[in-house]
Amino acid sequence: MTAASFSRGREEPRRHREMADVHHLASRIMLYLLAFTAVAVIGFPLFWMVICSFKPGSELYATPPTVLPQAWTLQNYRDLFVQTDFPDYFVNSLIVAFGATSLSLVIGGLGAYSLSRFRFFGIAAFSSATLVFYMLPEVLIVLPLYIYVVELGLADTLISLIIANTAFTLPLTLWFMRSYFNAIPASLEESAMIDGCTRFQAMRRVTLPLALPGIVSVGVFSFNHAWNEFLFALVFISSEQNKTLPLGLATWIGQDNLYSWGMLLAGAVLVTIPVVLFYLFVQRKLVVGLTEGANKGD
Repeated sequence: MTAASFSRGREEPRRHREMADVHHLASRIMLYLLAFTAVAVIGFPLFWMVICSFKPGSELYATPPTVLPQAWTLQNYRDLFVQTDFPDYFVNSLIVAFGATSLSLVIGGLGAYSLSRFRFFGIAAFSSATLVFYMLPEVLIVLPLYIYVVELGLADTLISLIIANTAFTLPLTLWFMRSYFNAIPASLEESAMIDGCTRFQAMRRVTLPLALPGIVSVGVFSFNHAWNEFLFALVFISSEQNKTLPLGLATWIGQDNLYSWGMLLAGAVLVTIPVVLFYLFVQRKLVVGLTEGANKGD
């Protein structure tokens, strides 16, 4: 073997490594560019909403528009709480969101546990039908639900919204939580019952802690849907004091003589904050639930 061929043999692996490094660097750059583009597309409207909520009315309609406020002000937020029923809307949305989420988790959890642990005639068809029912759009079920709401004397009440949102999210809750319960071995509950636990105690002490990540994810979905729901509130609610945030803010659009766009933007910011805080809270709980589930699974 000559010195030249030996040198080429040593340089060849190094050249391959350099090419691999270049491809890896190019892939990471493309990944970062795509991530930045996605964040910019999603985040810029939120950024613009927050910034514009601190602008005075004259600056909102300025041409060309300013990126940052030239004169920061909290007047839009003060007017929002003084001139409108926004606090009532906020409380109503909290009641509906937490009420619907709690009912969905309790009813859906018990129903999904029954579908997962017990066998009876038609269980497969019923499980499949739950997902089909969820695929029906709200507009198809809002009128039949409204007839029942009127017949039961629940029209223009928050209870009607809680029931309607629970009915809409319950099929998906059953479908998801049944899958989580199926992934937990029934032998763990059987061992707990051999040690003296009842069926309910075994479910509460063994199954539910292991299914906590699934319960949290379903709770996030139910809360987000109930918090942002508009159609049920539009049909069921007629009085001003029972309006929720989406319905209340939607009625302001186009009413420049009564409500400014600054107040509408301030309201939109305050509507977004609870969702973000709730997600951050349950995200921490989700990680804790995954850790506890892994430890108990061992």
